[in-house]
Amino acid sequence: MLRPAVHDLLSAGTRVLLVARRPERADAGAPDSGQLIPVAADWSEPEELGRKVREAAGGRPIDEAILWVHTPYDAGVHQALDPLLSPGATVAQLWGSAGADPNRSRPLPEQYRPPRNYRSVVLGFTRTTHGTRWLTDREISNGALRGLSEPDPEQTVGRTQPWSDRP
Repeated sequence: MLRPAVHDLLSAGTRVLLVARRPERADAGAPDSGQLIPVAADWSEPEELGRKVREAAGGRPIDEAILWVHTPYDAGVHQALDPLLSPGATVAQLWGSAGADPNRSRPLPEQYRPPRNYRSVVLGFTRTTHGTRWLTDREISNGALRGLSEPDPEQTVGRTQPWSDRP
């Protein structure tokens, strides 16, 4: 779902550490800029994920991260990535539709207090002439990239209200 974001970052000349269970799926058709570093890892094994990311980063601190990690694994992934992030890193964490429940609290992870920048990006749905639909990969990717660039700590892509209108 984040393939368009990966391709946009590579087209802009950004060095991308692509961490996924199957990173080859996201890099398919990507611009060959030499800036893509695939890292095969699973968020259900956060210590191993952290080790692989550390090796791939080659000692360089990570300045930006887009995370889409299911609970209950997100705390472990945050802990594993914490020592790899620069002091002023920006982290955009995506939350799927279940995270859009306005009554559900999503506390700020301790690792991302200032000077780091944490953005919680909730993915909703959109209205069409025929009802509502879930977001496309492009819409999700645009929201993820906006999470890195816009300073609002709480962001929503699409709509989440009224929740009863979801597809």
